[in-house]
Amino acid sequence: MSLPEIVLLDTCSDADVRRLSERIALGAVVVFPTDTVYGIGCNAAYASSVGRVFAAKHRDAAKPLPVFAPDIARVLPWIEPAARAMAQRLASAFWPGALTIVVDVVGSGLHTQPLPYPEASSIGFRVPRHTGLLRLLAGDLLLAQTSLNESGERVIESLDAPEAAGLLEQADLVLDSRQRPEGRPSTVVRLKVDSWSMLREGSISSGDVAAALVGGVP
Repeated sequence: MSLPEIVLLDTCSDADVRRLSERIALGAVVVFPTDTVYGIGCNAAYASSVGRVFAAKHRDAAKPLPVFAPDIARVLPWIEPAARAMAQRLASAFWPGALTIVVDVVGSGLHTQPLPYPEASSIGFRVPRHTGLLRLLAGDLLLAQTSLNESGERVIESLDAPEAAGLLEQADLVLDSRQRPEGRPSTVVRLKVDSWSMLREGSISSGDVAAALVGGVP
């Protein structure tokens, strides 16, 4: 296996970012920084690349990957109409930021699990608060991704950490930035018709979410 290309996002020109985005759009597996933790992922439209991400982490195939998006406008067409207003309120309050919003989707054409699982019928979407990563996503990418660690092991805090080496070898691109992750996973909320539930509480509390959904300021 060839070594991955290593890039510092902070020094990338617009042309560099377009080239990187195009590589990922065509199926490259990429390691990258986020606002929360380092991640590993790929274009959610490529089932074969999604399979590579699962294999790299030894992740249980029954656990779908969340998807990064550039903004709510990119996500909205896939969300079931009944949940769109709730999703828009949460996105307005917390995106970009550390909130993953899980919603039912229709005709996604996106994969969050390896084959032979079908395309995703529900997806956890997030817009990360990371300048370099948002530049990359602005090329219209939808990035199926997960934290950079062996499944069941602690999150890797530095790309120089010994436990990162094996995962980096599985990637085609390794991106880094001087804007380092904060180290705490995102809050995860599940939206249903006229209801919601907290799947994981991170820096955004259940009270913050409830306030945003009723129109208050979190």
